[in-house]
Amino acid sequence: METISQTNQKARKEHLCDWCNEKIKVGEKYRRSFCKEDEVYVWKNHIHCEKIAQELNMFDNGPVSEGDFVENIKQEYQKIMSEKHNEIYESKEFEYPNFKDQLDFLCVFYNY
Repeated sequence: METISQTNQKARKEHLCDWCNEKIKVGEKYRRSFCKEDEVYVWKNHIHCEKIAQELNMFDNGPVSEGDFVENIKQEYQKIMSEKHNEIYESKEFEYPNFKDQLDFLCVFYNY
């Protein structure tokens, strides 16, 4: 994949983040990338999703797909819960939150 250009934009209409599949709200800043692989396409993502991807070194092996992003977020959530909140994580009452809540937890944890 080749990135032709990248810009930070302020959303004039609602979009979906290509990593987390959540809404990019009107007025919210996001990253817009014009890319080329077999064809040209536009990739849009939240700024905080990109920061988390950088924090977790997701780009070390090249481009990051939505599936890669989701899997990395889930693994990092499990790691942090087992290392920092083990008493909660190991309790019988613990239930895994949905993906959005795991991502939100990591954004708070890493101050994004």
